[in-house]
Amino acid sequence: MEEKIYFQAIVTNFRPPNQKIFTLYKKYKSFKKIFEITEKEFKFKKDWEEEYKKLKEIGGEIILRKEKEFPEKLRKIKEPVLGIFVLGKLNLDFPLTIGIVGTRKASSLGKKTAFEFSQNLAQIGVLIVSGLAYGIDLSAHQGAIEAKKENIAVIGCGLDLILKDPRKKFIEKILEVGGAIISEYPLGTPALPENFPLRNRIVAGLSDGILIIEAPIDSGALITARYALNYGKDIFVIPGSIYDKNYLGSLRLIQQGANLVIETEDILRAFDFKIPQKIKNLSLAPKEKEIVEVLKNGGLTIAEISQKTKIDLGQVLALLSHLEIKGIVFNQGGKFYLAADLRGYN
Repeated sequence: MEEKIYFQAIVTNFRPPNQKIFTLYKKYKSFKKIFEITEKEFKFKKDWEEEYKKLKEIGGEIILRKEKEFPEKLRKIKEPVLGIFVLGKLNLDFPLTIGIVGTRKASSLGKKTAFEFSQNLAQIGVLIVSGLAYGIDLSAHQGAIEAKKENIAVIGCGLDLILKDPRKKFIEKILEVGGAIISEYPLGTPALPENFPLRNRIVAGLSDGILIIEAPIDSGALITARYALNYGKDIFVIPGSIYDKNYLGSLRLIQQGANLVIETEDILRAFDFKIPQKIKNLSLAPKEKEIVEVLKNGGLTIAEISQKTKIDLGQVLALLSHLEIKGIVFNQGGKFYLAADLRGYN
């Protein structure tokens, strides 16, 4: 606890990432020692034990770099993270983590896309990370929440301030499904513009890949993409019209070699992701089971599925949509296939 209290004092006075503090940390591995060395430079002096108590009272905790609970992926990024402030349960034990980011001024279609991709990915066991900003980020969190799956929001202000924000209701839902809110900033830190590019490096650092949905040429999502590229992560982009300014940054990323994505399977194939769920453990309606049965021997078009099952085309389309959300089927080249790990189910 003592080290956490000293860490809190240091990051209140030296905005992270601070090279001087990191150099001292590498030498001493002690925040108490750094505190003793730098205290004379402090601009803010508070009752630091009381500040830590305030954090605990709102349900928060500090996880230091030296602790085993600290995300291993954040230890590896170039811009050092010495500790994080956390609300909720920080569970990173997932086979795949995808960051979903995009413009705050998203279109209805962009928000729908973010929601559905997030929901589909979360449903099959992918951890979703985003920045809780209005627009694409918030829609991504909502998709994972709808799937009742853990997701992580990385914010650019103090945890106490976000709890006073209108987005508090979404934070409560993230916590309800077992997710977490992460900040690099201590209590009382306002959402300053310079905090968000740095916040984006944590989104990139925690993720195995970044999905860009609707990013203008000056979007902060492109900053996240640059960090991700520097960290050796994969970039995935939903394409859009060349006449829509909200997609100009997205299209530029594709032009530069990012992976063009039109369905969740495009992301899963890049990681050779194996869907862990088994159909026998899922609750399927009788007609959904009929569709699954006819797909066991290979991909079929909607018309072929309708012909083999004797279910009308409109209902087949609706049923396939439900099965896609559950991660049981995917669409490729106009044909629907069973997810790889489900083809041998009895």
